[in-house]
Amino acid sequence: MVGRRAFVLGGALLAGGCFDKPWYEQNAQQKKFLDDLKDLSKPALASNNPLQIEEAAKKTVALAGKVGAFAGWQGVLKAIDGTGQKVAITVEIGPQVSLYAFNDWTLAITGVMADQVASLFSTRSRETPPPGLSDGAIAALKTFRLGERVTLDGRMGAIAGSGLFDLSTLLGKSDADHRQFLQAPRFVARIEALSASKKS
Repeated sequence: MVGRRAFVLGGALLAGGCFDKPWYEQNAQQKKFLDDLKDLSKPALASNNPLQIEEAAKKTVALAGKVGAFAGWQGVLKAIDGTGQKVAITVEIGPQVSLYAFNDWTLAITGVMADQVASLFSTRSRETPPPGLSDGAIAALKTFRLGERVTLDGRMGAIAGSGLFDLSTLLGKSDADHRQFLQAPRFVARIEALSASKKS
């Protein structure tokens, strides 16, 4: 009887373990995007060929542009910059892959190539703020801790018709830039909704 009980318990634990997925693989669309990114970057980086790496970086940006709307993606809130309605956030959506959203042109360059793109955004600072975060997403941000798991809805690629380009297209002036981007891609997104993730 004890042996049978141990067998059943062991089988249940084994079966339960088979269905455990990393948090970033729980949403089918998110998992496919991350898998496709890996399929592009891994062989290019392994080749050590700067031409392959450059091509993979370009394809990675194009891949992100095709995602469009997404819902129920899982992430970890890594950074919040700015104050009030002028805010920028970084959300890690997979190993070394993150989304970046901002509501102020000056925050667009926080932590990324400030010297190279400062002049590009200086004229934008007087324009309508980029629609990187909805009012609801900003309100939700006030309730989170850094490092907390979140569920997010939003859009990648052209953000709400604003003509906002993906900052990642600015990377790629050198082989080192392409490599860095493939190793830790960061994509501009519009975040419509944020909520605390239900950990499974």
